[in-house]
Amino acid sequence: MNLTGQLLIAPPTMKDRFWHKAVVLVTENHLRGSLGIIVNKITNLSVNDFTRQLNEECMLPGHIYAGGPVNTNAMTMLHSNDWECENTLKITGDIGLSSHKDIIKILAMGSCPRYWRIMLGLCVWQPNQLESELAGKHGYDHNQSWLLASSDLETIFEGDTKYCWTQAIERSGSEFVQKILD
Repeated sequence: MNLTGQLLIAPPTMKDRFWHKAVVLVTENHLRGSLGIIVNKITNLSVNDFTRQLNEECMLPGHIYAGGPVNTNAMTMLHSNDWECENTLKITGDIGLSSHKDIIKILAMGSCPRYWRIMLGLCVWQPNQLESELAGKHGYDHNQSWLLASSDLETIFEGDTKYCWTQAIERSGSEFVQKILD
């Protein structure tokens, strides 16, 4: 099962400080491992404050998001697929992930997708690690396993991020029941 484009939702029993109530969009899932971006961990750093730290002056709305605990200096933009650059990875039909050294300047010039977020960091799993976590195998506690749900623009970009986890859990439950009924 290819998990690319799926949401991984931390269950209520997962109390780790970083992963508690995390919603992760799986951006890549293949034989070499899996990558993802946490979509609901907003930081206190505004995009404007961040650009000042880069010695750039840009007036852009929003905050920086903590995309994951790995490579926290890596900046990417999670966005709707109505925009792309040469480094865009299309995750689903609606969602893409882009990296470009001038992405802030491009946004500041008005070339913006409908939905976008600047992310720092990412989530990484070794080959078969994520699948093992989901299956509760190889020493992973199944009660600590991720919940799964499909992703969409609304869950990821619309509304308050503090409700994203609850919405994702509701979606996961609805999709689970629908699979049983089908």
